[in-house]
Amino acid sequence: MKTGLFARAAACVLAAGALSVATAGVSSAATAELNITYSCNFTLIGAQDMPTTVSSANLPDSAAVGVPTAASDTTVKSTVSESATGTLNWLGAKSVDGTMTSKVPVTNGGATQTLTSVSTIPNTAVPPSGTFDVTATGTFPAMTLANAGTATISLGNAELKLTPRYANGDPTWLGTITVPCTVKAGQNTSFYTFPVA
Repeated sequence: MKTGLFARAAACVLAAGALSVATAGVSSAATAELNITYSCNFTLIGAQDMPTTVSSANLPDSAAVGVPTAASDTTVKSTVSESATGTLNWLGAKSVDGTMTSKVPVTNGGATQTLTSVSTIPNTAVPPSGTFDVTATGTFPAMTLANAGTATISLGNAELKLTPRYANGDPTWLGTITVPCTVKAGQNTSFYTFPVA
């Protein structure tokens, strides 16, 4: 009986040691969040401001020159204007879904590469009036950086593809619309900066 107890205790100690070794080299991922306002040009109602919060919880703590980083998860929460809500109701839409494709400039050692981030907008109910929020999820793509120093991820212009839908789930007569969105001037667009060695 004692031998069995000692064996189990030894196994626990060895397991704990193995876990500590396995996790010793793992660094916690970095988080970032930025509030930014886009001007989105809708076909039927013209330009509408779209206040947006972009966040990520697993950005790279650092990067090595020439070694791709991992992709990072992103969440994009945007507020749809009252005018857009009214137009969706005029169309007979009870919900809307689609995608948001964003330009992501990454500056490193004086050079800038522009990557593309795609987020999915799930089917979201349209209220009878007022503003409402849509929350998209997607990824920042992997980055390969050429210069030691730092790298800065910024937020650029975007394009929405939106499908308003009737109560039965069918698209409205408008179909899927493409909405170009530009970052309004005078804002901070720097999302996250990290070291590159």
